[in-house]
Amino acid sequence: MSPVRVTWGRTIGHARGLYTTALTLAGFLSLVAAAFAFNFDRAEGGTLPLTALWAASAAPILPVLAAFLAMGVWSDERQSGRLAALLSVAVRERDYVLGKFLGVWTLLMAALVLSLATLGGALLVLAPAALSGVSLLSLLPPLLTLGVQGLLWTAAAVALSAMFRQAAAAAATAVVLLVALPRALWSGLRLWSSRGATAFGELPFDAHAVDGALGTFALGTLVAYLVVTVVCLLVATKCVAATRFVGRGARTLRVSTGIVLALSAVFAALVVRLALRVDATVELPVVGLSDEFSPRTRGILAESSGEIAVTCFLSRGDARFRPLGHLLRSLRRASASLGGARLEIRFVDPRWDIAAAERLAARGVSENSLVFEKGRRLVVLPLKDGCGERLCASTIRRLTTPPQRRNVYWTVGHGEATLDGYGLYGLSNIARELAREGYRNAPFDLAATATIPNDCALLVLSGPKSAFARVELDRLDAYLRAGGRLLVLLGPAEGAGLASLLATWGVKATPVALAGAKTLSGSDVIVTDFSDHPVSAPLRGSRIVLERPTALAPSAVAVSGAGADHIGFSALASLDGVVLAAAVERGSAAGDDLAIRPTRLVVIGDATFALNGALGARANANRDFLLNSVAYLSGTDAVGASGTEAGLLVSGLDRAARARFAVVTVGVLPSVVFLLLAGATLRRRLRT
Repeated sequence: MSPVRVTWGRTIGHARGLYTTALTLAGFLSLVAAAFAFNFDRAEGGTLPLTALWAASAAPILPVLAAFLAMGVWSDERQSGRLAALLSVAVRERDYVLGKFLGVWTLLMAALVLSLATLGGALLVLAPAALSGVSLLSLLPPLLTLGVQGLLWTAAAVALSAMFRQAAAAAATAVVLLVALPRALWSGLRLWSSRGATAFGELPFDAHAVDGALGTFALGTLVAYLVVTVVCLLVATKCVAATRFVGRGARTLRVSTGIVLALSAVFAALVVRLALRVDATVELPVVGLSDEFSPRTRGILAESSGEIAVTCFLSRGDARFRPLGHLLRSLRRASASLGGARLEIRFVDPRWDIAAAERLAARGVSENSLVFEKGRRLVVLPLKDGCGERLCASTIRRLTTPPQRRNVYWTVGHGEATLDGYGLYGLSNIARELAREGYRNAPFDLAATATIPNDCALLVLSGPKSAFARVELDRLDAYLRAGGRLLVLLGPAEGAGLASLLATWGVKATPVALAGAKTLSGSDVIVTDFSDHPVSAPLRGSRIVLERPTALAPSAVAVSGAGADHIGFSALASLDGVVLAAAVERGSAAGDDLAIRPTRLVVIGDATFALNGALGARANANRDFLLNSVAYLSGTDAVGASGTEAGLLVSGLDRAARARFAVVTVGVLPSVVFLLLAGATLRRRLRT
């Protein structure tokens, strides 16, 4: 039997007999679970798959695990004097080092598999919806990526253990050098740079873990990991061999060993630099990582035609380059499969593609942007505003349909949310979305203007807090009687003076307590019951999130009247029979032979429904619901399907279920694992 295999087996056997190993593994499971629960909550509604989320949670803690597993493999041997006995045998030091390295790495991989098993089991019981698309094959890329990273961390931890007589000192030094120092330096660079995270992105180790989980493998990065691993093993071998250096020649041997290690480090640095410079990238298909898009995006692609050139004007070293490249290539494949427009994708790096960059700059295109061109029409999307499936689809729709100008006026002067508010309580997000759909947003002061402009497609009351004056309510009523269109995001209706106006037009608003409803934060409610209406029917299977909503019901006038005076009340979204969003139409039954434009209202019982914070929080269809409402009111077709991106991470957990998941994965399961491992260790010791 080879010395490497014998040493490997003894290393694992020795670790199994230590209570510290059980504590280390349980601590690793708990830390990874805590990071996963936090990231899981933040990532809901995003496109990051569950496997990549686990890799991102485990990667920062992996070097800590390696440090504690390897802390005693050499320091215990040195302190007890067994090292001298080992070196007296005719076995080369590198065989001992390699065996111990493989033993620690095996334990590390076992911990990763155990983490996957415990978290997967908890998800299967507590959040089965989140496991959609996850299979055993989809677990291989993140395991392979973390396994390669584990080689580096294990080799570095084994080398540091060979330098210390105390295991605790070896572990502390490893944690500082492998975890604390790199993350502190990287955070300092991000703070120092004027471009912040955009310039440096995530810590490379974390980014590599996510890239690998998504099926993107940079060969240069793999070579760099392996080269540094070999150098660390060489350092460990030389440190172990240095214990033989005694007598007068010891100083000369130590100097020569130091020179060898220094030259090895220089050679490794050059090889790593060359590998990263070449940096060939291989993208492998990953099971569970879908190229599918939302029904809205697929509909837009299917209706598009002609040729569209898409230029990504971005440095290849930017953290956004790879996700954007994957998105654009997926859009091209989807458009081709649906018979839509042919997308021609170009990548221009301002540092290397100088001529192409100068041509773009001459056209007024700034760096860090996406450029869509079709014929003479051009749309530039700055990446600082974000760029995803929805924005690309809206841009393609604008390029392939005739230009349209539909004016949406937003009332001001009553504490409404503002169009230029970029915080959580602003409307800048939905304002940009409407502009991308071809609408023109403008503020409107009812008190200062006697008549509402003729080019008004609809008027929006975005959660007014102070009361409307009587003259303002009269102007709103006159606008509606002339066939106007009104969208109301309802705050406290009585305080804003809207209760009487809404009742006149068929809607009665009343406070309601929705006890027992599913909630994400404790104050909001999750609504999934949508009616068969042009606004809400396309969103069946989705969900909207409302914050302390107001209940809506038909008023007395909604059940009276006939012909042109008939007011129809339609529930759009309900929860346990309580209507929380409704549409009202007057004049639709007048007959097609009469040139009467029906009055339309859409009332949503939540003033925060379209705020930036609500649109960005988790997976909800608030954005689609509002866009469909605007389209219905303006007289154009609704989006026709949900724009919620396919493959979004949706846990289906409410607030209480998320807390239960965290308690089980962070506390209960690691404790059970510790008790089982500690019990096995105790039983093994009693037998001996």
